[in-house]
Amino acid sequence: MPSKFLCSALLLCSSYTSWAVDPFTVELYESSCTICHGSGIGDAPKSFDVSVWSERLAKGNDVLLANIVRGINGMPPLGMCSDCTKQDFVDLIDYMSTEKP
Repeated sequence: MPSKFLCSALLLCSSYTSWAVDPFTVELYESSCTICHGSGIGDAPKSFDVSVWSERLAKGNDVLLANIVRGINGMPPLGMCSDCTKQDFVDLIDYMSTEKP
């Protein structure tokens, strides 16, 4: 019985955000996106800055994905991840557009 209580208490106190982030997405971000989005170089929307991403997210994933595929402003087509799938890009957008995990 005490172990059930302890497990329940730990689950309630833990951050669910850290569980939701796929390590592969973090790896892709670190190897491909952080170069520009980490510092906001070349007007790239800075990672984990919710206010910067909110207006972009309002356009919808279809628009964001189209911008990634063809490139936008200083970002080349497919960014720095030519092997990324559509789902990888969606996951990267979700990751970069939220508060730092």
